[in-house]
Amino acid sequence: MIVLANGVFDLFHVGHLRYLEQASKFGDLVVGVTKDVNVNKKGRPIVPELERLELVKALRCISDARLCLDSLDALREWQPDVFVKGSDYRKKGLLDSEIEYCKRNGIEIRFTNPNPQTTTGIIERIKCSS
Repeated sequence: MIVLANGVFDLFHVGHLRYLEQASKFGDLVVGVTKDVNVNKKGRPIVPELERLELVKALRCISDARLCLDSLDALREWQPDVFVKGSDYRKKGLLDSEIEYCKRNGIEIRFTNPNPQTTTGIIERIKCSS
């Protein structure tokens, strides 16, 4: 079973690691790393795309990782059985286009367990301490 996770993975931290390790328990994990041009947060990413990809590829729980424009690009690339998002997406929700694509193609959507760590949270703590 092919399982897809995707994200920016900027300032790789324990939250990312836990997300990917949990996702890998669902099957053969592939990861789409969002290209720099598609990161939609001001001043981000901090770490360039090729370095972020290298970090993700180095993890034992990953079968394959590639740069992708966004989650839809990754879904089309791999045609997974399962699309996994972090628990924060339970509240903020997936994009309608992601949900539609998964329904149309029989892709199951799953979420990982809650994680206390976020890149945005780390950046805010750094700003406050300086």
